[in-house]
Parts: sequence; C-alpha cells; structure tokens
Amino acid sequence: MRIIFLTFLLVLSNNLILFSQVSDYGSKTTIYNISSNEKKEYKLKVTLPKNYNENKAYKTLYYLDGWWLSELVLGSYAVLSVTENVEDIILVGISIDGNVLDWNIQRTYDFTPSKYEMPIEQKVGIGEDAITLDSITTGGGSIFINFLETKVLSFIDNRFSNIEKKRGFIGHSFGGLFGVYIMKNRPEIFTDFIIISPSLWWNNYELLNEESFHSFNQHRGPKKVHLSYGANESAWIVRSNTKMDGIINKLGKDQLDYQFVAYQKSNHNSVLPRAIYDGLKHLYSK
Repeated sequence: MRIIFLTFLLVLSNNLILFSQVSDYGSKTTIYNISSNEKKEYKLKVTLPKNYNENKAYKTLYYLDGWWLSELVLGSYAVLSVTENVEDIILVGISIDGNVLDWNIQRTYDFTPSKYEMPIEQKVGIGEDAITLDSITTGGGSIFINFLETKVLSFIDNRFSNIEKKRGFIGHSFGGLFGVYIMKNRPEIFTDFIIISPSLWWNNYELLNEESFHSFNQHRGPKKVHLSYGANESAWIVRSNTKMDGIINKLGKDQLDYQFVAYQKSNHNSVLPRAIYDGLKHLYSK
C-alpha cells in the first residue's frame, strides 16, 4: 500500500513541532525535537490513529531507529488497520537528524548495555560509515534508559492525557539487545515487546542468564513478547536467540503471551517487514 504524505503544518513551541503529515488512510504524524540531559538532539515521530479521539484511551508503541524504520512500521500498521481487526494505537518513533554515519554512532552507543569487551575487533556499518566497537563507541544503555523515562515517556504522557499505561516497544539488532536489557532491568517501563534479531551475542552473551530475568518474570500484569530472527542470519544471532527462547519458555506463562519465530530465507535485514507486521498483529489484534 502506497502512503502519500502531505506536509501541512509548521509550528514552533518549546519542543519545536517541526511538521505534521496526514496520510491517505487518515493518520497524522507530528515530529517533535527533544534533548537529552547530555544535550543530544533527538526527534519523536508521533503518529495518531485514524479518527483519533481525545476522549478515547489509547495504548502507545515506541519504536527505535525511527530514522530507518518509520516507513516499515507505519506502513505495516496502516495495512493492518485496513485489513485486520487491530486496536487503534499511538506510535512513537525515536529518531535523529543526520546521515548514516550519525545514525550508526547514535544507535551503537545508546543501545548497547555495556562497554564492548570481546577480544574480536568488530565494526558496524558499511564502508566509510563503519565504526569500530570499543569502550568509547559503546555502553550508553543505562543513559538511554534514563532519557526514555525522564524525557521521552514523560513528554508523551504530559502531551496526551488519554493514553493508557500499557506501552509497547520495537527494537531490531542493537535495538533488540536494548529491548532485552529493558526487560531485565526496568520491566515496569514497557509491557509488550517486539524484539527482532537482537544482538544477544554481546559481550559473550552477558544478558542471557536465567536468574537475571527474575524481575521481568515477577513484574505483575499481562505481557506480550514477539521474538524473531532470520534463519539465514549469523550463527551468533541464531545461537543467542535460540538460547533466549529457552529462557523465556521457562518463565511463568500465566500472564505471558509469547511467540517465537525463525523466518525462513531471511537475513538480518530482510526479516524486518515480516517480523514487524507479525509482531504488530500479535500485540494489537482484538
């Protein structure tokens, strides 16, 4: 389905509303600037559902890598809205300005839970945009969690008084690694997760021990998790995701709605359209 966006509004405020867009299926996206305590600049891409009503309560879904994934997330949700019986939700993409290199630098630092300590030298990115994983370029996960909670979530909560407390999350690759980090350390922030090809090999699988999921398992309330990867991905991704599946399967299932999918003939990036679509359907089907 082709989405045609029309820029129609330019307003300045304390958070600088950059513009709003209305798609041909009726939703509206507004972009806001927001700064972290460390003076880093981010953008929030807030998409309201078709026929948005201020008197109705809505769940929210936050997705990382808005710079790259906005079209896939919004397009998948648009198709589901038209063809499936899914809930109306507010989508919030977290993004930055800049080029591919800027995006790689931001996500590599923000989404990794610790400083890179593996003995193998690794780079992320392609060609001139590749950056080396080291103690300087990685390990900002705890800072980014604080930014999410004190800046992003509080901004959305204050701007929209009609949102529910159930929040969803989408993360891919390092973003998926960060999602698992949140599940373990701050399970009260998000209730539902779409985790796609998470880089759980990080620092020799440091997040993958059963005891450290105690907080997530004990946190009250129903939860949904959609974990997936591409069957043609690296052995590191396949092995670590299979181990993660084993850990989740040992958790109490009374309040956990869990799906695990290995998408055949899919690699680390081609898995995205199918995983996002299926994950949205899993989390928000009525």
